[in-house]
Amino acid sequence: MEGSSSTALADIATILLIGLVLSPLRTRLRQPVVVGEIAVGVILGPSVLGLLPGDLPHVLFPPHVREHLSVIAQLGIALFMFAAGWELDLKQLNGRVRTVVAVTAASVAVPFALAVALAVVLAARWPRLIGTETSPVLLAVFLGIALSASALSVLARIVGENQLQTTRIGAMATACGALTEITAWCGVACVASVARSGGSDRVLLAFAELASYAGAMAFVVRPLLRRLLRRPARVDGHPLLVLLTLGSGILLSAWTTSWLGMHAVIGAFAFGLAMPRDAAEELRHAIEVPLRHAGALLVPVFFALTGLSVDIGGLGFGSLVAVLVFLAATWGGKFAGARLGARLIGVPRGEATTVAVLLNTKGLSEVLILTLGRDLGIIGDRLFTVLLVTAFVATLPVNPLVRRLIRAPGIRSGTGPAALPRQQQDSAARSGVEEASGA
Repeated sequence: MEGSSSTALADIATILLIGLVLSPLRTRLRQPVVVGEIAVGVILGPSVLGLLPGDLPHVLFPPHVREHLSVIAQLGIALFMFAAGWELDLKQLNGRVRTVVAVTAASVAVPFALAVALAVVLAARWPRLIGTETSPVLLAVFLGIALSASALSVLARIVGENQLQTTRIGAMATACGALTEITAWCGVACVASVARSGGSDRVLLAFAELASYAGAMAFVVRPLLRRLLRRPARVDGHPLLVLLTLGSGILLSAWTTSWLGMHAVIGAFAFGLAMPRDAAEELRHAIEVPLRHAGALLVPVFFALTGLSVDIGGLGFGSLVAVLVFLAATWGGKFAGARLGARLIGVPRGEATTVAVLLNTKGLSEVLILTLGRDLGIIGDRLFTVLLVTAFVATLPVNPLVRRLIRAPGIRSGTGPAALPRQQQDSAARSGVEEASGA
């Protein structure tokens, strides 16, 4: 046991060091952190390291050590998703409800519809690609969620990096990304409940449990959290008691959703959503920063474990064609839907195009959704790899395209009703940190 623990520590160090080595290249290519973290996982897996003699992935990450790493990865993901939930500010929708809802609905509906069509083809022609414990309907809904999802954390970072926080583009894209992420995780929670319900007779009970949990978070946990953050619970100038209480709450909420048949990350995300947004800035900073940094240190472990199960070299020609098909559905569908929705409500052409590009960001949420689908038996290992590669490739052109598009006259000058108020500019700027630092 002690040998396994020490090996796990060495493996974590290896993961972090490889990420550090790749960081300059990622920065030069103007890619978000998530791209570098996925690349680390792929390098350590059979796709790269496995090509060398000696089965190095198995030697460096034996099964008994992966169990330790899995627990560490779950902790990092829980902290990350809590931060993501806390930073989602629904006030971003104020004054822009019609625009945000229209663009979000269009950007989700088109790739969702394309995904449903692809699911029908998969179930009929390539049943080996799908999971062993799923139905065509569940597969269609899951693919729709996976291909229509966006990564708010990566989107916010790109918005901040390009100084778009105070423009209509930044405000609209951030608000649409927030609404898309909430919609996606609600859908994932429902799919997880149905997939783990054990039969159609348990579906209503699963939804009732989900509704009860949501009600408890909204009407019991949230008021308690508001009272907690208003109390001067400080030790030696730091809110240590509050930090410990929130840490316990995150893990208990994650355990509750896992016990209800959903995924632990949903509970951590929901706990973040329940957090009050009006906490004192100093207190919030003192709580959020250590939790965010702890998650940043551990999240790369999750990507490494994911990469160990991905063998890009073994995909074959047919799977590469599938990547292109899924890429066309998710990237083309979301771009077309978002741009059309924006144009129909009067958004200028250049701004509509930029927002449509921004909404194509993928990130940790996408990887988590795919991992959950594989764990639930909805998709098989081969389809998981295809969809993971699709998400990786879809993110690559976003920042370069945005940089090119915002050079057009008038793109940065858009302010007014769609622009963020000052306090929301500050929130967006905080969200523009590195993906691994939490968002």
